[in-house]
Amino acid sequence: MPDVTPTTSGTTAPGRASFYRLVAGVLLANLFVIGLVCFSLYQSRRQYESRAAIQTQDLAQSLSLTIAGIVDKTGIALLSVQRERERQLRSGRAAGPDLDDYILAQRLLIPELDGLRVADARGAFIYGDLHLSGSDTLVNDREYFRRARNDPRAGLIISEPLFARSAAKWVINIVRRIDNPDGSFAGVVVGAISLDYLMRLFSTFDMGRQGVITLRDGALNVVIRYPEPRSIGSAVVSRELRELVRTGHVVGIYRNKGSIDPVERSFSFHKVFDYPLYITAGLATADYLLPWRREAWGMALLVAVFAAGSLLAARLIQRNRRREGEAKAELLRHREQLEETVRERTAQLEAGNAQLAGEIVLRKRAEADLKKAAIIMDRMADAVAWVAPDGRYLYVNDAACRMYGYSREEMLSLSVPDIGLMGFDREAWRHFMEELQRRECLHVETEATARDGRLFSVEITANYLEIDGQVYNCSILRDISERRAGEAERQALMIQLSQSQKIESIGRLAAGIAHDFNNLLTPILGYAELLKNRLPTDSRDFEQVDRIMQAAGKAKALTQQLLSFGRKQILEMKTVDLNNVVTSFYEILRRTIRENIAIRLRLSEIVYAVRADRNQVEQILMNLAINAQDAIADRGVITIETAPVTLDDEYVRRHEGLAPGRYLMLGVSDTGAGMARETLSHVFEPFFTTKDVGKGSGLGLATVYGLVEQHNGYIQVSSEVGEGTAFKIYLPIVEGALPEETAAVEALSEVDVTGSTILLVEDNDMVRTLVGDLLEGCGCRLIVAEGPRQAMELSAGREVDLLLTDVVMPDMNGPELCEKMRSSHPGLATLYMSGYTNDAIVHHSVLDDGVNFIQKPFTAGDLMRKIDAILNGPAGH
Repeated sequence: MPDVTPTTSGTTAPGRASFYRLVAGVLLANLFVIGLVCFSLYQSRRQYESRAAIQTQDLAQSLSLTIAGIVDKTGIALLSVQRERERQLRSGRAAGPDLDDYILAQRLLIPELDGLRVADARGAFIYGDLHLSGSDTLVNDREYFRRARNDPRAGLIISEPLFARSAAKWVINIVRRIDNPDGSFAGVVVGAISLDYLMRLFSTFDMGRQGVITLRDGALNVVIRYPEPRSIGSAVVSRELRELVRTGHVVGIYRNKGSIDPVERSFSFHKVFDYPLYITAGLATADYLLPWRREAWGMALLVAVFAAGSLLAARLIQRNRRREGEAKAELLRHREQLEETVRERTAQLEAGNAQLAGEIVLRKRAEADLKKAAIIMDRMADAVAWVAPDGRYLYVNDAACRMYGYSREEMLSLSVPDIGLMGFDREAWRHFMEELQRRECLHVETEATARDGRLFSVEITANYLEIDGQVYNCSILRDISERRAGEAERQALMIQLSQSQKIESIGRLAAGIAHDFNNLLTPILGYAELLKNRLPTDSRDFEQVDRIMQAAGKAKALTQQLLSFGRKQILEMKTVDLNNVVTSFYEILRRTIRENIAIRLRLSEIVYAVRADRNQVEQILMNLAINAQDAIADRGVITIETAPVTLDDEYVRRHEGLAPGRYLMLGVSDTGAGMARETLSHVFEPFFTTKDVGKGSGLGLATVYGLVEQHNGYIQVSSEVGEGTAFKIYLPIVEGALPEETAAVEALSEVDVTGSTILLVEDNDMVRTLVGDLLEGCGCRLIVAEGPRQAMELSAGREVDLLLTDVVMPDMNGPELCEKMRSSHPGLATLYMSGYTNDAIVHHSVLDDGVNFIQKPFTAGDLMRKIDAILNGPAGH
């Protein structure tokens, strides 16, 4: 044994170097952990700041809508009182209690108003709910009174905050001028909104300990500030807000340390639509970052504990290594002594027993053969393991080590129950070995756990062997996770294909039924309208015919839903801005959905163009919003969002009917009750509904599905019971295109087809008779044909201004008839009519450019306006 000279510290020089390397590694690990913690805290802080910005945005928008609604209702009430007072002035009679009663009735309709009254030209209140008859109080010194008196065109005036002498409280007044019959100033009508009411309104929102809500006027002076009412009339305004308003922004987000107090806050502001008022909502940074600071202190404490523990562990590792070195030196000494003893003993055995020497030679050859077999098994692609009857591993090859993630030494120290084969505890392993001994070969598939916790599927072929009295379980193992994943994916695609084929078949049936219904509804609606126009409006017959038209109108809407579901609805496709469609349709949705349900818009900042029928996109939004409303029992939120997405080949492969590329996602989600998995599998089927009988047709989502398919899009739904539902619609983005402006529709002042010759071609007797009756009384010359061939015979040699024809007819369709007619009638104008069409005038349900079309069923007025637009309009043929 070589001598080792100890140092003064009791540690060798190489041992000290190893210790220093260990300490350096521990320090680097600590620096890495500190860096990760800092990055995590930075990301967490950004998330808290983003949530605060979204919360203030939603609050500012909600308050701006509320205040705009109050001002709108007050303006309507003021206009009503103004007109009533001017009417009385024109009649020359005194108003008296009648006007007071009228004002009180208007006042009761608007609970937000603190007062509604009329002042004369002197500025004295003479009528209203705060009538000051006989009082010396005058308002002719008020700025709003002087402005109304001096400017006949002032319109609706919103005053600055002022202390009402009559009511002894702070208010803002909404004012309209009243004129005498000769146009001179006769006084004002004043509606007062109490700042106390606005303060109570603002106090209903949780703004934290230092959050504020401020209402400012057009000059950005403070109207009211919650929770600091003493700031009324303050002209102090932050530089950020003034700059945003100066540059024309009506919404915005900014942060500062406060203009009135030094508290740092995150603000959002929102202009109150067309009124010179601004709402700002601010959350204090100290409030919304308080959880983050607690999180940071906790993380810092954990890092400190980790650093102390790692340094202590390094010290213990170094001490153990030193002891291990001493133990290895002692073991080496004993091993050399043992080897010397073995050599002496072997020499004695070789000298004294030749037979034993021969056995040793044979044993060495066997060991060599086993080594060769082990080399072969180590190179096999499949995992191989030899297992003892008690489950201990006796041999594993390299493939088995790679599969489980253990080294060979680690696996040989484990057993089958330890390694993580699902279902194999020690009792189950004993039964498995008994079964294997009876059958000598078993094939099973199960789940296994790798060292890193990853679950994977494994196929095991086990063989029972007995060699030289030793019992072995020789198993070949194969990872079949990819095969099982492929089988699961194929099963999901088959289910998706079956669902798509089922919906397609039902859609074709629904479209055919809708076609027949449209031919039946056309004469019902047409004759009902003719009959209604001939009856006195106050007669019972008029009311009964009107109910017939209402019922037919509902049937018409139902057939349109069937056509939409069957993708037979005719679309007028244009390049549109989806964000503009959503924002324009917002007010209609807001009036339709219950007031206790909030509607939030989260639209992409960049404008993307898509090819779509604007009316049908609005129909999609309405159906999804109503469906979301029905899923929300009481209060809730409906969120409508748009965002660009890129669908790659992998996503397209798992969703039939899509092509890879860029899409614009239109999402509608709710916080409602959600749906179970069984309900989700039927959600787009027609007439499937979870509502009570009579409360839903079951066509809403089926219609959405059909319309999305017609737009070459894809719809996806996800939902969990109690977690709400989210619908996502993907529409292809038209790269590089700008949205088309929607042309304004001018109403026709008069329908006049006198002197025109119209050729009517319709194979349905009831529709042909109806249209003939409609056109006979309009002063036009009418040629009626039951089919294309008769039409060509009757029109031969005659002048025809308009061909009015069905699309789908026997022998020849509408476009083919038009083509033959134009050879003898150049420039012939054509109007097609149909319940639904084949591909004669549409391609993929999109109306061809330049084609005039009217959808059955139609009313008499719809048909006549369409004909007038073709023959007399600027775009006529």
